Amino acid sequence: MCLLCTVNASAQVRRQGFEKQGSFNASGGAVAFAKRRHEVRSAPVNPAFHVVSYALDLNLAMENESFAGRNRITLVMKSAADSVLLYQLALRIDSVSVDGIQLPFREDDAAERFTVRLGSVREAGDTVRLTIAYRRFPGIPRASDRLGYYYFHDTIPGLPANLGYTMSEPSDARCWMPCYDEPWEKSTSEISITVPAGYAAASNGKLLGIVDNGDGTFTWHWKESHQIASYLMCATVSRFAESSRMLARAPGDSIPVGYFAWPRDTAATGAFIPTVEQMIANLEKLFGPYPWDKYEMACVTPFAYGGMEHQTITTIHEALQTDQDVVVHELTHQWWGDLVTCGTWPDIWLNEGFATYGEALWHESLGGPVALRGFMQSQLGFNLGSWAGAVYDPEGQGLYLFDELVYTKGAWALHGLRGAIGDSAFFRSLRAWRRLHSEQSAVTADFQAAVESVTGGDMSWFFNEWIYGPGWPVYAASFVWGDATLTLRIAQQQDPGWPVYTMPLQVRVYTGTGDTTLTVRDSLRTQDFSIAFPVKPDSIVLDPDGWVLHQPGKPIAAPPGPGSTLSFSLMQNYPNPFNAGSTIAYSVPGTVSKSAAASGVRLAVYDILGRSVATLVDARQGPGEYSVRFDGTARASGVYFFRVEIQPPGSGTLTAVRKMMLVK
Repeated sequence: MCLLCTVNASAQVRRQGFEKQGSFNASGGAVAFAKRRHEVRSAPVNPAFHVVSYALDLNLAMENESFAGRNRITLVMKSAADSVLLYQLALRIDSVSVDGIQLPFREDDAAERFTVRLGSVREAGDTVRLTIAYRRFPGIPRASDRLGYYYFHDTIPGLPANLGYTMSEPSDARCWMPCYDEPWEKSTSEISITVPAGYAAASNGKLLGIVDNGDGTFTWHWKESHQIASYLMCATVSRFAESSRMLARAPGDSIPVGYFAWPRDTAATGAFIPTVEQMIANLEKLFGPYPWDKYEMACVTPFAYGGMEHQTITTIHEALQTDQDVVVHELTHQWWGDLVTCGTWPDIWLNEGFATYGEALWHESLGGPVALRGFMQSQLGFNLGSWAGAVYDPEGQGLYLFDELVYTKGAWALHGLRGAIGDSAFFRSLRAWRRLHSEQSAVTADFQAAVESVTGGDMSWFFNEWIYGPGWPVYAASFVWGDATLTLRIAQQQDPGWPVYTMPLQVRVYTGTGDTTLTVRDSLRTQDFSIAFPVKPDSIVLDPDGWVLHQPGKPIAAPPGPGSTLSFSLMQNYPNPFNAGSTIAYSVPGTVSKSAAASGVRLAVYDILGRSVATLVDARQGPGEYSVRFDGTARASGVYFFRVEIQPPGSGTLTAVRKMMLVK
């Protein structure tokens, strides 16, 4: 979903500073945006049942925010139970029937839930059919920032007709229908919406029919036969006109692509449909076939957002209904967020980071690598505030669930993954992600496993740093040349509490006759690389094509080049004291050259009783400066010692010991 900083016709997309949650307060013709700060309230991940389907009937008079509803919910029991727990908030439950028998229920308004008694113990595998009749009307206290269903009268300036729509993410489906309101629970859905004549009622899936009820009302019957999460279900109603075209996917297979819009907008939206079809075609090349039976957009205002990716039918701000970035963002969600849905709200970056990167991929399709790099650097530039956090679980870090970092830093994480493993492996990983979890919900660990199924290796080095870790790298580099060898030094100067990043880094080396691009695997606070290079370089540039989110650091001293003579040394670890990891640097003595003999090097860490707890180096190394990282995350607080032993060829052993303090 995209976010807005204003709600009028001159609205501009803005990611910084506004969380996805929000609502309008409308009174006296004025509309104001109300930020939401509530935390997502979730039930246990493994309830006693699975929701098979919802069949929802809504009757909207379109005169105020009130409506009547009936939800028929089919469950299959996963374990024996005599009751089930569902969600509702600020609705008036009139009755609950279980398999046709009216039974008691108990509401817990503070927990936003209600318990339905089943009348007897139902065993695993049993099918249970609930029918819940309910109403929503003014007078029931409800938070203005959690309405779920939003109604606006045409007395609001600029609004051409009465408007009602639902907006549920993350946990407000319960505000307009009783349901099991969790992202990991998917089902099929049918929504029948009865409205006055002249109104169009848009919803998910296929339109099965429009029935004239003979009383001045019509019922629009929609069915989503694919799996859908409750927060992706929707109803949008106004005096819309529909603009659409049939998009052929294969011989005999086509889907409608179009808009529900007010008549004043249909010329613009109709003219934009070919661009939407072009977007679908481009994303299909990258992600596989479009997964649903249609793609439509319902254009609304007032609306606190750029768009919301309701499955098969995006709700989009009227002012942005043909904005390419907003449209392609929500369209990308149809694969990433709808087809594969984040399994828990801490995994929200799997929805929003992917959709934001979809914008970048669209720009790349239009303008190639230059456009891709320009979008990443200009549109997704640094937020030096919240980006210090991890992409995973923003609420657990005291941030908003839809903080800007899950959008833009999440997109940068995907861009960096693509740069690290290459285009082929990256897009094959997305296809594997889809294949393994289509029409399901999944978590970050599942995405890592999908990537590993393609790359064939452990990707923890990437996910621990870029998804679960804070911050970003700050790189500085220097070099010397001699003896047909380029000696390159790369330093990571980011906050000591942030990870030391392991990344394949491109280095572009410029000479008087051209340039050469090399790739090194950088993994230490300070790391030297010796590379055969026959021509003296003029300059170097790190990450010239912009694959890695980073900032430039302060200038650093050049590394020892060929002919330099080094003495033996063991530096104090940095930082010290430390609470996670710390870097240890040392020098192997001798004259740096291609033919220099290697020394035996052993560097180990000991606890205060002299017991070895880690061997960090046990190898032969030539003369040079080296560093290694000690990971203390699984160690107890206290004093530790690190000892280096170097055995140069033909001489005695050189030994040094230093003390360090681990504090948690």
